[in-house]
Amino acid sequence: MSDDVGGRVDFAGIQALSSRGAGYSVAAKCLQVQADAEALDPSLRSSDGVTLHADARSWYVGALGEIEVGLLLAALGPKWFVRHAVPIGAGTKDVDHLVIGSGGVFAINTKHHAGASIWVGDFVLRVNNVNTRHLKQAQSDAMDVGRRLTTKVGFPVPVISVLAILGARSINDNRAPAAGAVSVVDAKNLVSWLVARPQQLSDSELALIEFAAEEPETWHVDPRAADTLRVMPRFERLVLQVGTLNVAAQVPSQAKTAATRTTTRPTTGAPNRALNRTPARSRATPSRSPARRKRRERVTLGDLVKLWLACGLIIAAMSVIEGVANQPCTSPAGCVLPSLLVAFAPLLNLGVVAALGAALVGTVLWVIRRLTQ
Repeated sequence: MSDDVGGRVDFAGIQALSSRGAGYSVAAKCLQVQADAEALDPSLRSSDGVTLHADARSWYVGALGEIEVGLLLAALGPKWFVRHAVPIGAGTKDVDHLVIGSGGVFAINTKHHAGASIWVGDFVLRVNNVNTRHLKQAQSDAMDVGRRLTTKVGFPVPVISVLAILGARSINDNRAPAAGAVSVVDAKNLVSWLVARPQQLSDSELALIEFAAEEPETWHVDPRAADTLRVMPRFERLVLQVGTLNVAAQVPSQAKTAATRTTTRPTTGAPNRALNRTPARSRATPSRSPARRKRRERVTLGDLVKLWLACGLIIAAMSVIEGVANQPCTSPAGCVLPSLLVAFAPLLNLGVVAALGAALVGTVLWVIRRLTQ
């Protein structure tokens, strides 16, 4: 290993890194955003509890999701090396869960999408038909971990990138076997998936990698980057204070139960700390309200195709009617059609323009939405 023999061991840094609970970074961000919001609007906190601000709710539920996965990973036992919220570089980013065992090194990125339909392609992961950057983010985390461990131990350390999807209704992976650079795993099956991995590291390699992963300087340059600052106990108190009634207007109904579960003070040094386990299905990613999410999902490419087909049929029908009306009438009844066409021509033309306008506006909005997602 490339390490100074006379270098001093940073026991405080090692302890700080090992004591970070799952969801630490996201919980810290949630607390910061909520505190800033309360400073501007003191009514968010009252004797009845705390109303979770809209800007804090995604961080709130995200932290609950990472805590849930951390509790699941606790089942791996002492033979596995597990660290959570590992700060990278200056501490401005982190790896949700770092897991090391005989089956390899795993950089696990948790995504909480309660009740969602997940579709996985070669280059994109879609949540309810909306493209995300999840695959790129997870792959970037794995590359960062691999580069830092390789530099530290002096031999190549392959890192397996994992996306742990929590609470999804379905996960449809359309990639060919072994074709994806990122493994997408249902969080409830994560531990069994990890245990079933074939052995990739020898005992000596495993020992060296774990030793390197334990040292703070492997991951970050800021000596205080891993300081805990009692974030998780503070986040536990926030969960207790939010309460079902105050969070109801902010968080979708699937997340209400998570806000009111009983919490316990974590044991010092435990790899998975903070909240008691909460059912994954009781929480949802709260970045959008259900009504707004339904509105976004209502306009699909199929809807636009149907709208343009309807416009085409209206225009074709108008052309047929005009063609018939322009023919010489052979009967008294046939002579009525040209008169009706002349009388209702403004309304018919307005209908055609309205249909075309609706199709054009819908198409433009759909394109803008796809580009900004």
